[in-house]
Amino acid sequence: MKIGVISDTHDQRLRILQAIDIFNKEKAGLVIHCGDWVSPFSAARFSALNCPIKGVFGNNDGDRDLHRQRNGEFIEYHDEKMEIAIEGRMIFVTHGHLQPLLEAALKLGKYDAVFSGHTHIAHAKMEGKTLWLNPGTLVDETSDKIKGMSVAVYDTATNTAEIIRLH
Repeated sequence: MKIGVISDTHDQRLRILQAIDIFNKEKAGLVIHCGDWVSPFSAARFSALNCPIKGVFGNNDGDRDLHRQRNGEFIEYHDEKMEIAIEGRMIFVTHGHLQPLLEAALKLGKYDAVFSGHTHIAHAKMEGKTLWLNPGTLVDETSDKIKGMSVAVYDTATNTAEIIRLH
């Protein structure tokens, strides 16, 4: 199964629609959001996905109850972490701002993949036997050193991910 992975959307409503288009074209069976949705009105755009969406909250999500109230019928929200078993893979999801939680998940050896965001820097790299995936951000420029927008598509069959750059 292909899983769309996204993080740090920060109310980038038009880019959210670009990401949804990518995930729908890739025929993702699930989308996972690694936090920093920011406001519920922009998260509502995810209703255009052709698959379910689950995600965690980050450090910039404000009123979590309002998120759940407005979007809870199509977004499965979790607080700081989420474990999911799918297609024979154990996946852990966290935003990444709670560094000890992220480090523990990567070192535990229990997970095939750990998805996180927070840094806005996209990468897919192995930490021991665990794939650590950060899909990046939808913000075009975070700093002079952090530029570019991206999402990722994870493949449960191969435990690999592709970073997809947005323009």
